[in-house]
Amino acid sequence: MAAPAAPAESQDSAEAKLAIVLRSYTLLQAENEQLQAAQEKLLAEKSALAAELAVAKDALPLAAQAVGLHDQLRRTQDQLAALSLENNQLRTRLTLGTSSSGSVMPSPTYPGSAPAAAPEAPAARTHVIVAGDTLTKISVRYYGTPNRWSEILAANREGLNDEKSLVVGRTLRIP
Repeated sequence: MAAPAAPAESQDSAEAKLAIVLRSYTLLQAENEQLQAAQEKLLAEKSALAAELAVAKDALPLAAQAVGLHDQLRRTQDQLAALSLENNQLRTRLTLGTSSSGSVMPSPTYPGSAPAAAPEAPAARTHVIVAGDTLTKISVRYYGTPNRWSEILAANREGLNDEKSLVVGRTLRIP
């Protein structure tokens, strides 16, 4: 009777092997599903990163342009500051009545034209005294400082005895 036991054992052994293979298959199938889900997630991340990269590539020329515009703005601001300084200097010279020989920008000359003649000596300035005028106020008006009143007095010695002898309507020379 040993013969019938052998086929039963081989059948039990085959069933055990089949159960192991089925378990392995089930585990492999579950692992395959997990890997597919991970792959889909990675593909979604890849497309999101590709979209970000495209946006960054589009922004790169704009960033370079912004840097260029920033440099141009800085140069323009420097030019503005220099021109503002020159404008203030010219206003001061105009107020003081001196020539602007130290101007930053020379007069333009054109081909075939004669060079500009030297500027004429400034015409003598005069001031008509009004009520409330003092030599100090006149000095501030023409020189920008109250300290040069004595120069006005010296230039007008024939009509002024001192700084308090101002007569309304009299004309003063402003040196």
